[in-house]
Amino acid sequence: MSDNYFDSLWTEKTTVPVKRVGDRWEFFYGGDVPVKDGAMGELTISTNQILDTEFLQRVTAELTVKVLEEGTSLLVALSDRSQNGSRIGDWPTPFPLNVPLGTTRWARVKLGPPQQKAILPQANLIPETGGLWLKVKGLERCELSSSSILLPDGIQMPMGFPDRSVKSLNHALTLLSQTYEKHRISNTGNVYARIFYQDKDECWYPLDDLRSGVQAKRERQLLNETWAQIEMTLGWRPVSLPKRLRR
Repeated sequence: MSDNYFDSLWTEKTTVPVKRVGDRWEFFYGGDVPVKDGAMGELTISTNQILDTEFLQRVTAELTVKVLEEGTSLLVALSDRSQNGSRIGDWPTPFPLNVPLGTTRWARVKLGPPQQKAILPQANLIPETGGLWLKVKGLERCELSSSSILLPDGIQMPMGFPDRSVKSLNHALTLLSQTYEKHRISNTGNVYARIFYQDKDECWYPLDDLRSGVQAKRERQLLNETWAQIEMTLGWRPVSLPKRLRR
């Protein structure tokens, strides 16, 4: 994809209702959509309005990737004000990237064994080992699916959790927040921004980096499928692909 596409992701957006008229998209209330030549955007449309079944299958296909294995430790960034904003406990080295503002404490959790009733979204089967999966449908946002999450000692566990394990990262983050972030009105948070994994370079990165990688993999898959369809339609294959397609 071009650099202009990625630049556009960080600019202010607006929603423009459009209607298909002949072979072009027009403003829903009449007239052309006055945008720059080559402008990029996203079209949200009911799937029953897509006429080409092969195209529909390509843009709605699901991709599930196991990104972390059972036993992997994760760090949760917390804002603990019990010591007036000073750092509490052990801090990871090297220093993690993109640490949420106000972080004063890190809590370590671990990906535990499979949950008894856990079902992988792509196979309807209970996985043999635990871990963390990311699923993306078409080019939409990723969904997290994990095995049990093992919490450290000292966490205020609700009734019914004797083994200090919970079913999701969201639940783990909530319990950790209730224990250490008593100043917060709500104890929910963004797991992609507040939970970190350790990569092969031994540095710690937010789960959002894994999500971006899976989304990029799905985009490459869709690009390859689309290019293959173009080749089949035209009946020829270029000697070499453009640099932006060599992924």
